[in-house]
Amino acid sequence: LILSVVTSAISYNTAWSKSDKDKDYCYDQVGDCHPCFDTKKECRHEKKHDEIAESPCYNKDVAY
Repeated sequence: LILSVVTSAISYNTAWSKSDKDKDYCYDQVGDCHPCFDTKKECRHEKKHDEIAESPCYNKDVAY
């Protein structure tokens, strides 16, 4: 029973953290919000329809 609970918790945490970390393409919005997406194409599509977007899409892992 304990092994089952631990395995479930690890799987849930891994899936949750992976989904946040894999979203590498972001843009800035008015304020401090930075929506991020899995692909640059998806980022550009969402940014295009965002009235408060302030920057082009960028890869958050690349230092400029």
